[in-house]
Amino acid sequence: MSRTFRFLLAVIGIILLSVLLTPPLSALLSPFFRFEKIFNRLVMIFAVSAAVLFVLIPKMKKGGAAFDRETWRVYGFDFTRPWKKLFLYGFLAGAISVILLAVIEVAFGPRYLRSPLLIQDIIERFLKGMMSGMTVGIVEEFFFRGFIYTRLRKKLHVILAVILASAFYSLTHFFDNGQIFIPENPGIRDAFRLLFGYLEPLVMRPQMILNEFIGLFLFGVVLNLAFIRTRSLFLSIGIHAGSVFIVKWQYSFVRSGDDMADPFFGKIPYYDGSIEWIVLILLGFAVWFLTRKGQFSSH
Repeated sequence: MSRTFRFLLAVIGIILLSVLLTPPLSALLSPFFRFEKIFNRLVMIFAVSAAVLFVLIPKMKKGGAAFDRETWRVYGFDFTRPWKKLFLYGFLAGAISVILLAVIEVAFGPRYLRSPLLIQDIIERFLKGMMSGMTVGIVEEFFFRGFIYTRLRKKLHVILAVILASAFYSLTHFFDNGQIFIPENPGIRDAFRLLFGYLEPLVMRPQMILNEFIGLFLFGVVLNLAFIRTRSLFLSIGIHAGSVFIVKWQYSFVRSGDDMADPFFGKIPYYDGSIEWIVLILLGFAVWFLTRKGQFSSH
């Protein structure tokens, strides 16, 4: 069975499992999660699970241990490097980048400080932001950098692999089916409608997502650069986790108008405006400088 055929089977399996499981799970979790939210999470869970299986199965067929260090080192989980330091430096770099943008956009842009500050809101957003940051950082970095980029790099030049992996990472953020109407008692048919609804922003509103695509693409390039320079995912996991954490937490302190749209400062925090692209480029240079002279090489 060819790799292409196995990949197509995996895609079909992800779709079918997500479609079939969303209605019964929605019946159980509807008070807590929306139908489309459950569907989207199932797609991501099964996609990451499929990536893990693509890593493990070839190794197991050769009689090797599924979780040996060498297997996972190739995909970025190299614990022979100072992984704790890599994660910490990355987390601080990502967090500081978003804080810098927040300060600039409050001082010179259309955002403003929230008043009064609510202690309960600060604590809740801190905890949710930290949990979200860690989860997104680990899962997405393994999938997009550890798995997708590594697979592309085996067949393509490094620059083309980075471009394709970063473009795919960016595009997945626009698979938005949140505008699809879901009835009170949704079923499998509604799950299929959500599936096709993923393509609506790309087909119907390409010009509206261009700025966001550029920002997310640049962020993907920075994360790929961190992976390439260290041959470890922990720096990129840290950058991703720190950025998501502050983006989530900053809502306790910073507000913006609903109709805010500025080509320099952007609208969506914090990647669709010119100033935000500049900070992302500076973050890329910081990653390059941080990883110079092999100070994060194996012990």
